[in-house]
Amino acid sequence: MSWTTKLIWAIYISLLAVLFPHTAWFFSKFEPFAAVGNLSAWFGAFAFEASIAALTHKLAKHIDQTPKRISARAKFRYRYLNAFSLGLVTSVAISALANLSHAVEFGQNMAIIDGWGIEPKVYQFAAGGILPLVSLLFARILSNVTETEDEEIPELTEAKGAVTDLRKRLRDSEAQRADLEERAKLAEQRFDAAGDLFASLFAEEKRQRILAAAQKWPRLPASAISIIADASPSYVSEVLNAPVENEE
Repeated sequence: MSWTTKLIWAIYISLLAVLFPHTAWFFSKFEPFAAVGNLSAWFGAFAFEASIAALTHKLAKHIDQTPKRISARAKFRYRYLNAFSLGLVTSVAISALANLSHAVEFGQNMAIIDGWGIEPKVYQFAAGGILPLVSLLFARILSNVTETEDEEIPELTEAKGAVTDLRKRLRDSEAQRADLEERAKLAEQRFDAAGDLFASLFAEEKRQRILAAAQKWPRLPASAISIIADASPSYVSEVLNAPVENEE
């Protein structure tokens, strides 16, 4: 919870605390016995003012969970046509009546009323009856609702999907290109090695051909190497057993 939200809650609780004794006075007018009646009135006032705070909190949470992609009428029904709103409006109505009654009962004349000819009912309503109605406004303020700016346009969503798919294809293409380059490099290395072997096997000197065949296929018998190198078996044995430069 941010410090701003905490400050708003502190202001809201302070407002209910101001209304609390006025509501208790209102309830006391319906009790026959002063001592017991006052105690009952204070408990009743606490129940109503505390329920306003609790229901405001619940309604704010409910408003915060409003589905994004629904019509304005559906949003209004989801946010305000529910048990939280009904309970809050009922408690606010009782508190508003109690505080309006207190303002009418104890309201005094003021110079601005007499001098400007303003109807006293205006001040009585402003000082008493309208204060609890702020609860609905606080419920709206305390909810962290994100309005239609968070709703994406279908065409924009489709375009984002196309861009994401294109980026994926580009990444796959880059991976395939890197793989092909690696394969080509290996093939080139193998081709170079095969070329060196080919050149050695077809060299003019028989000794070089014999050594190349023996190095490539070390398990071949001398008779097979003689065929590959086009040399006699005795010369092959001579070259392999005594690697000295000899020529037939």
